[in-house]
Amino acid sequence: MIGRFALPLVAGRGAGLGNELVPWARAFLAAQVGGARCLPPSFGLNARRYWRHFGTSRLDWIGHRALCASLPRVHFGEEDYLAHGGGDAVQALGRFVAAHRLAERPFWVLTTDGMWGGLRHIEAARDFAFTTLHASRFAAGNLVRIWQRIDPALPVVGLHVRMGDFGEPVSPGAYQGRFNISLPPEWYQQLALSIHEQMAGRVQFLIVSDAPVDRLQFLARGIRSVFTGDIPDSDCSDLLALARCDLLVCAVSSYSVWAAFLSDAPYLWYGPNLTPHEGGWGSIWGHEAGQRRPGSPTRDALAHAHAAGPGLPTRAWAVAASGVVPFAALEMARERHARRSTDLVRYGVARMPMHEELPV
Repeated sequence: MIGRFALPLVAGRGAGLGNELVPWARAFLAAQVGGARCLPPSFGLNARRYWRHFGTSRLDWIGHRALCASLPRVHFGEEDYLAHGGGDAVQALGRFVAAHRLAERPFWVLTTDGMWGGLRHIEAARDFAFTTLHASRFAAGNLVRIWQRIDPALPVVGLHVRMGDFGEPVSPGAYQGRFNISLPPEWYQQLALSIHEQMAGRVQFLIVSDAPVDRLQFLARGIRSVFTGDIPDSDCSDLLALARCDLLVCAVSSYSVWAAFLSDAPYLWYGPNLTPHEGGWGSIWGHEAGQRRPGSPTRDALAHAHAAGPGLPTRAWAVAASGVVPFAALEMARERHARRSTDLVRYGVARMPMHEELPV
């Protein structure tokens, strides 16, 4: 392993956390398959200063360039992934490693980059991503501060409001298939009020955003809300806090995609962003050529939904531009929160077996 490395490449000076996590997770899987050491992305030049979070060097980009120049290099890109079967990245990487006979070679660096494949192909790296984020320098302490602000007696709805360098809101019909555009503020506002009213005020909102808190005060009117904008170095802790909520409201961003991926809770997605399919279904990436092909994950999911009929359980809910939230999604969030009172290891209670005869 000493002379073998798996390295996620960084484009330019680097991107946001959600973007960088995808190739990093893929490089981790490559390291497991090939018996190599996984290196973090070169965060030294990233304007978001992620090197402070993950303990990497400011000059890591120089070391990465030297490594690629001094060792035999193989690149695992989207074409290689598809050529070796696609699907689960571990399986595709196994075939790629075998084809290049990397197990027989003592020195090499495997590079990978890009967000292709989405999160489904790196499912096996979900725990790696979670532990990496939680072990980052500021995350654990920040999470203590965040949860001290939360009332444990009420369900928590996480609102991710992305503004910053995103494009300005557009008309609902212009969102389909597009990322990196801020969602309409009035959608968040109507959605929050819809949740608040349907849950009779027995709910609280954790509002996470890259915008200053004073720009988000419109969301706090009439609802119980908690902000994290005053907590410094919160990139990782905000993501983990969103993933821990009872219900997640996503922005159309890779950061929100990761929050939903790391969570098991129900989540809401801006309906006009989805690509419509027959039968009343919608998908995030169904407009892409690769997802329109037979056998693609989206086509397979659509076939399964049609076969299962209207009773198919769901975790994700599309919310119309009006902001009216389906009551069933709120019931799931309420039930998730209520489970804490029946959690034995947290001083909860559980029903005893009926009419059980105990041994004498």
